[in-house]
Amino acid sequence: MPVSLDRQAVTTQVERWADALPEMRPLFSAHFRELGVNQHRLAARADEARYAELDRLGILFVITARCDGELVGYFVGFTMPHLHYLGAGLWAMTDMYYIKPEFRCGTGLKMFRAFKRLARERGCRFAVTSCKVHQDHSALFEKLGAKWTDKTFIFALEDEACQ
Repeated sequence: MPVSLDRQAVTTQVERWADALPEMRPLFSAHFRELGVNQHRLAARADEARYAELDRLGILFVITARCDGELVGYFVGFTMPHLHYLGAGLWAMTDMYYIKPEFRCGTGLKMFRAFKRLARERGCRFAVTSCKVHQDHSALFEKLGAKWTDKTFIFALEDEACQ
């Protein structure tokens, strides 16, 4: 249940993957339990080496939300050219984001404003994000000026016979 807190107490900042990772790891499990789909098929295990490599290449970014120094949320994404819009410049794409439940009142707005700001600073023309069907953030995204453009579907292929 979100609690009322001084919205000024939560700050957002860009941090390096390696610096934020030790504090992010404990939140990954809560994130997966709350939002993960196909939990009976998948393990919550990030490819930390691949993330580190993308960070080294300047593709990855991490935005953290902190309250009195404590990590209360994170946003991980990528900036890169879109593979099927050659010449369209850089795009910022969301990989994952999470905020501890007790800090959700206003922190998401701060974090997504930081995402848009970082995307502009990196020279991106577009920023792309998504949310789970069972935890719909459409109203927040629309408030920030986003337009709904796609629906995403997952096929659980091991359940299908040759159809």
